[in-house]
Amino acid sequence: MPLRRVSVVSLVLALALNGPAAAAEPTPAWVELAPGLSAWSGPATTVLLAETEHGALLVDSETAKAAPALGQALAGRKPLRYVVNTHWHGDHAGGNEALAATGATLIAHENARRRMAEPTFLKHHNRVIPPLPAAALPGVTLAGDGRIRLDGLEARLIHVPAAHTDGDLLVHFPAANVLHMGDCYFNGFYPIIDTGVGGTVDGLIAALDRGLALSDPRTRIVAGHGPIGIRADLKAARDMLAEVRERVAKLKRAGRTREQVLAAAPTADLDPVWGQNWVKPAQFVGSVYDSLP
Repeated sequence: MPLRRVSVVSLVLALALNGPAAAAEPTPAWVELAPGLSAWSGPATTVLLAETEHGALLVDSETAKAAPALGQALAGRKPLRYVVNTHWHGDHAGGNEALAATGATLIAHENARRRMAEPTFLKHHNRVIPPLPAAALPGVTLAGDGRIRLDGLEARLIHVPAAHTDGDLLVHFPAANVLHMGDCYFNGFYPIIDTGVGGTVDGLIAALDRGLALSDPRTRIVAGHGPIGIRADLKAARDMLAEVRERVAKLKRAGRTREQVLAAAPTADLDPVWGQNWVKPAQFVGSVYDSLP
């Protein structure tokens, strides 16, 4: 499918779909968050499926390795019309090719699509990620915000600049009160800030603030990593991030080098709660330091 660049602030995609899909019992791996919206926690991330009478939209596509399992989980569900990548990382876009082969339209921010299309250095893994094959690249890109309409369902695509990366999208289903934050939200542990491709701690705080503004106490919030959360969980992640940002900024303003800041262990009191997963305190603090002015 040829690439279509969308430069307007709002994108509306609508389909007149004919013929209902065959009904099937939901796969046990899917957890319903709201009527028509279900989450599937794969080996790397959590994808979100929104189904209407005649079709479905999927947020993120997991890894290429997990594509067969995801495809099996999608078997018997409504036909997949759209796949939205929240950003370019392989654990969120690795299954694109397999899903595009079913006829789904791939959608991402233009910066994310560019990263997928070229060799890109992944700083926190210290290696160059090769480009995805052409069939895995989004055919529709956004320069800003957008929205998708599928039957009566509306999904709002919200670009949050310079957050986890430079091409992050939040995906909000306002009628269902469900929000997918991608990797702008790690629930319960330190996040990754991909400073190699424009991620910043200030942009990530702004993204979490945007998520808070879109949510209420009943909102189900899908994290790129970690369990499904609620607004209180998102607020805790935001407050932790802002606190660490201030601590590291204070040390940096005092002239401390990166190595000196890491040696000072400014998150030592937070580590027992937030530093017990795969993102280690030094990795997190280093990325905060690197992204501060």
